[in-house]
Amino acid sequence: MRTLPKRQSMTLIPARITVDGSGDTDEVGILIDGAIRPGTGPEQKLISRSDGRVLAVVRSAGPTDVRTAYQVAAEAAPAWGATGPAARAEVLHRAAELFRERATELAPIISADMGKPASEATVEVAKGAAVLDYYAELGYRRLGTTYRTDFDEDIFTIVEPLGVVALITPWNFPFTIPIRKLSAALAAGNAVVFKPSTNAGITGLMIAVTLLDAGLPPGLVQTAIGRSSVIEEALLSAPELDGVSLTGSYEAAVAIRSRLRMEVPFQAELGGKNTIVVWADADLAKAVDIIAASSFRNNGQICTAAGRLLVHTDVYDELLDMLSTKVRAMTDMSGPDELGILVSDREADRVEEYVSLAGDDARDVIRPEPGGWREGRVSPAVLVDPDTGPLTTEEIFGPVVTFEAVSDIDEAVAKANATAYGLTSGIVTSDVAVARRFWKGSHAGTVKVNSPLTGVPFHVPFEGYGHSGAGWAEGGESSLEFFTRTKTVYLRS
Repeated sequence: MRTLPKRQSMTLIPARITVDGSGDTDEVGILIDGAIRPGTGPEQKLISRSDGRVLAVVRSAGPTDVRTAYQVAAEAAPAWGATGPAARAEVLHRAAELFRERATELAPIISADMGKPASEATVEVAKGAAVLDYYAELGYRRLGTTYRTDFDEDIFTIVEPLGVVALITPWNFPFTIPIRKLSAALAAGNAVVFKPSTNAGITGLMIAVTLLDAGLPPGLVQTAIGRSSVIEEALLSAPELDGVSLTGSYEAAVAIRSRLRMEVPFQAELGGKNTIVVWADADLAKAVDIIAASSFRNNGQICTAAGRLLVHTDVYDELLDMLSTKVRAMTDMSGPDELGILVSDREADRVEEYVSLAGDDARDVIRPEPGGWREGRVSPAVLVDPDTGPLTTEEIFGPVVTFEAVSDIDEAVAKANATAYGLTSGIVTSDVAVARRFWKGSHAGTVKVNSPLTGVPFHVPFEGYGHSGAGWAEGGESSLEFFTRTKTVYLRS
């Protein structure tokens, strides 16, 4: 095996996820059967988004590694499925404690992995720990129902885990999204083959080893960092595979669904082109704050972020002036208002290509004043009165939002629904009747009134319509429903 130079003292890579466990190299691998080992796939460099240095070289997974992962998981699944809720809860609660204890170690890794601001990364770890505690206690929920028939017969249902599930997660929330899926899958009694994004591979490994440190049996979480082009076939065609949960793009969901056996359940939380309506009676100062939190947080790299504003004509000019003032004063300052960095240069270029369309397709482009943004960072953009087309219908996934006028609620609903997506939408108004007309007409799985679109509590259902989702909702007990199946038993004396 090739030996890398001794690590610099400022490295973020914990020794326990390096391939030899010594900490002498920054070469990390994959997690199979409780051990970090070099994968048989190609080497990949993980580059820090904050300063461009090489964080680690990943010995990534190959198809044979994925086959081994499934075999190990299938062997471990039955015993965990037969384990009672108290034992599962003990492991999940202990994991939550460990993540809280390790937050100061994890937050810088998350920031370096994919560019999230340090303040956001710290909050993400805290939320993930709370998710673990929540699902730990859901093991004690009511399970099954009973029925009677005309034949002196008792019928009852029992809930069983699916078995071995694949979890495929993105880079934009590299801690909380995997934790949501892992917590629910493990609480329901499943074993997991976990494929985190390669842009968040170090975070994914840290999640997995911390679960093992909490006492999770080693066969229950296999972590395969690898290129989809290399391992996708092995990941999706395994005979042991009993379910797939994805957070990603519509295109990825289509490709995955086409490869799965018909009987394999599939859950997908996908992207969105999400709209906020600002009504004539809105508190405009509140509206500006809601827009900023909805469109620019995490540099717009949130599936629920607002990409379109529809503003009542009565307040159009005033709100545009107020929002323009706020945006022009923005900088990429450090601190709680830092917007972070787009996850890759490729993503940054893609977002800027959308903004460049506004030169011909919009009346104006509002961006911060020059000088407040470091090289390589994408500043927020408000695209004023764009033509109907890609800017108004496609997910940009960056700190970009369009600004358009509407004159009545029917027009607002029609424009908000004029996209293939249907994840979130919102309205700012004090008129409940107007809000009700909007939420009843909105083709979105989540509708918010007077609050930012970003931020979804982990204990409530979260479902996308159209190109924004497929299968079961995520969140709360909905996730447990996906990770289980129901058996009906007929009993005659």
